[in-house]
Amino acid sequence: MAAEELVKEGSFPKKVVSGVRFVFLVVLALGLLFAASCGGTEDGKGGEAPVPEQSPAVGRPEVAGKQVVSREKLDPPEPAPDFNLTNYTGERVSLNSLRGKVVMISFIYTRCPEACPLLTSAYLRLQREFQEEVDRGDLALVFITTDPDYDTPARLEKYTQSRGGKWYFLTGEEPDCQEVWRRYGIYREITERLRDVIVYHSYKIFLIDRNGMIRYRYIGIWSASDLIPDVREVLLSS
Repeated sequence: MAAEELVKEGSFPKKVVSGVRFVFLVVLALGLLFAASCGGTEDGKGGEAPVPEQSPAVGRPEVAGKQVVSREKLDPPEPAPDFNLTNYTGERVSLNSLRGKVVMISFIYTRCPEACPLLTSAYLRLQREFQEEVDRGDLALVFITTDPDYDTPARLEKYTQSRGGKWYFLTGEEPDCQEVWRRYGIYREITERLRDVIVYHSYKIFLIDRNGMIRYRYIGIWSASDLIPDVREVLLSS
């Protein structure tokens, strides 16, 4: 029997029914927020994800912003895929143009409301820890956007300067970026949630030596303190 009918018949006091309504509305709102917070997949190749991995919370938790991490030391190292994109300064940057530097590459976008700011924070900590190496050009911190339609060089410049970043932040035409994502195994999916555009993407970091070889590959949201020993090792050994 509906709550309104019970009230009419005098079965429950009106205050009780009001309380029931309030609890119901809270539970409903929380359920909707939980449903809205999920999305994105990853198949490791940048193409359509396999059916079992369509749910990010099951297949690839890091895509949903979970701090699920893995660290892989490549032995032997693998050649890092080249790219040719536009920095926030307007100059073209390729991996070959960075040869001779130790390079760290990660993928974020500027209007990300979830995990990307954690990666930005890690880069800021790394540039403080390795200030001399960054200033000398021995270490290059590189971001590649997963939202090139929005992340123009002007927006990337504003983002970088507002945070005091000493990194490369690269963008380009959508097909060019898609090819880079594919080569680095970055899954990326755009969806709309309420009024925001959410770009779900893989959280991966690549540490590349001076010869353009991938020495370490990380999945998930890593803190700078976890990355610092590996960066120092590659700086000293390559």
